[in-house]
Amino acid sequence: MKTSAIGWTDFSGGDLNFVTGCTPVSEGCQNCYARAIYERWGKDHSIVTAHEDKLNRLARAKFPEHSPKRGKEHRPMAFVCDTGDLFHESVPDDFIMYALEVLESRPDVIWQVLTKRPERMRETLRMGAPGASLRENVWLGVTAENQRRANERIPLLLDTPAAVRFVSVEPMLGEVDLRGGSGEIWPWAEAVLNGQGIDWVICGAESGPHRRPFKVEWAQELYEQCKDAAVPFFGKQDSGSRPGTPLLIEEQIIHEWPE
Repeated sequence: MKTSAIGWTDFSGGDLNFVTGCTPVSEGCQNCYARAIYERWGKDHSIVTAHEDKLNRLARAKFPEHSPKRGKEHRPMAFVCDTGDLFHESVPDDFIMYALEVLESRPDVIWQVLTKRPERMRETLRMGAPGASLRENVWLGVTAENQRRANERIPLLLDTPAAVRFVSVEPMLGEVDLRGGSGEIWPWAEAVLNGQGIDWVICGAESGPHRRPFKVEWAQELYEQCKDAAVPFFGKQDSGSRPGTPLLIEEQIIHEWPE
């Protein structure tokens, strides 16, 4: 396993991409880096494929005992399907369930699953025993690139059985208020504010030559919300022509993870 260039995880790519390909579903997909890579190699990113062979190899794969980025007190973290979406409409239910079984069978690794299709995730997870959650080593997250998507997706995430839930505000395309917008209290805002609903928030600007506008003040405000709610915040990157420009909040890089 090679260490990932994605700051908030240890490993990505290779057999971790047991679902490849995706189709646009919201504003955050406009400048999809995975689609750009596929096009560079003359491949069609809209062809969604589930790879059982990769899952079978992943079940036996060797990982280090400790997280390269978090240290010896923590298990390694692995981000799955970074060029696809496990909960895409084209992925069969039985494959999703098998994938989750494989992840649960490896408690030595923390698996990070991120989707823009939380309705399918909730539906699939609720097919099991009522109220049952995945093992604590499987973290489930949704992308919320703007307020509209936060309002749509976070309630679905909160209604999904999971031990650890996270929100990725990336690419951040505008202000995102986890407490509710325009003075109105959203039904899920209290759960987020008291730290009982969301366990982690990732924030990052878009990168590349076609990146859309970003203001550090948006990230600053989101960080303040997380700090008030005692929710760990990971500032991934600022706007830049290439990925990895440090996001500075209060003149520092903030990299926090859930315990």
